[in-house]
Amino acid sequence: MPNPKIELIRILVILALCIVALFLRFGFQPEQLYTSRWTGAGFSTSLLSQSETGLVDEFLPVLKPETARASLEQYNQGSVLQESVADGRVQFYRRDLADGNIAYFVVNLDEQVHLEVINADGATPSSDATGNTIWTDGQRHLATVVEMVHAPYTAREGMTLLGAMAFGFHGAVRTSNEGTVVINNTIHRVNPARAALCLTPDHHAWIGLFNADILQHCEQAIGAGPVVLWQGKIANPDVIVETPTFLPFNPLGEDFVQIEWRKHIYTGLYPKTMIGIGAHEDGSTYLVMMVSYGVTGIDVVRQLQEMGCTTALGGDDDTSTQAVWRGIPVRNNQVQEVPDALAIYLRQ
Repeated sequence: MPNPKIELIRILVILALCIVALFLRFGFQPEQLYTSRWTGAGFSTSLLSQSETGLVDEFLPVLKPETARASLEQYNQGSVLQESVADGRVQFYRRDLADGNIAYFVVNLDEQVHLEVINADGATPSSDATGNTIWTDGQRHLATVVEMVHAPYTAREGMTLLGAMAFGFHGAVRTSNEGTVVINNTIHRVNPARAALCLTPDHHAWIGLFNADILQHCEQAIGAGPVVLWQGKIANPDVIVETPTFLPFNPLGEDFVQIEWRKHIYTGLYPKTMIGIGAHEDGSTYLVMMVSYGVTGIDVVRQLQEMGCTTALGGDDDTSTQAVWRGIPVRNNQVQEVPDALAIYLRQ
């Protein structure tokens, strides 16, 4: 006859396994951090209630860049330094590659460096009742980055504007940024289905999918996408399963109607814009703001990898690709007007 105690233990084990299975099926799943979808206007998302219970403190550190696994200084030795400002806090480099070239700004985040989202005509981005991108005045505002940096509305008292780069994703109607926008601690738009770059008041940076509650920790934020480097691995349209080197394209599952076009641009030699995040050995954060010409996306991301970046976000491409240093374009090619850019200021 079966031992009653053994049978009871067996039943309890089965019940415990069933409870665990139900929890995993219907309870909190960490991947919700990366797959939540935009619900339209307003700040309500599937992440909001989780953030209110302490998710902010648990989630943000996950997005912190790891200590650089490659030498930024060593990489820069193979590039041509154009200018170094404020004891190397901000540096501008150029580099020729086998099939093209890149130009990039290395921005070490500290109290003397101020990055800010600037908008054409100084306009304010927002969302309409359905969540679509608009400017608050209902008009369209577009300008080249050169026009922006020379305009009075981008001047900041006590600061020098060193450089700026078009960054975002604006779609066919080319209104305000389709992604998240935070400017000087004010949240203007929230799109948790698109990745964004978040810059915090304590001089750190993160890339990820953020809801309104998490964005309260961001001094500046600008949406773009998709993510092209995540936890040290490169997004690759040719892989469908994660490998030691690559992740499938769009690793965070961002909500892109134009995802096939993004793949086309990424795999081709079109001009591209990317921002990578790295960390020095002392834990301080740096950004690499890069434009590329005649280089595939994977090869561009490899450059960021070699510079110690572990996370990177794609941005403008084709004729929207443009960067300016001290008011002069880094490349004299034809560009189109864009709604916004990320500018680098130095406090005097």
